[in-house]
Amino acid sequence: MTKLIGGFFLLLMLTLTGCSSQSVMLVHPQSGATVKCGATGSGVMAGAAGGIVEECSKNYERQGYVAVEKLTPEQRADLERRGVLPKPEPPTFRMGY
Repeated sequence: MTKLIGGFFLLLMLTLTGCSSQSVMLVHPQSGATVKCGATGSGVMAGAAGGIVEECSKNYERQGYVAVEKLTPEQRADLERRGVLPKPEPPTFRMGY
């Protein structure tokens, strides 16, 4: 019984202290306009970050935006030719929690 309570407590602590940061860059193939959907959550809100980003992405996709990683080769070439393809963001590292 003690191991069960200890395991539950450990799981609870991991849930409360976890963190998540997600983002996606979208571009409108015709206009070249860009938008970034992102969310950061910690503790119990860490799990909600993915849902927030997904909902934001869907809203923009309904308006014709496409996630940069989902551009067709033709769309990518056109945006590069016009100089409006967003540059990839460098990875970020979070230290010193």
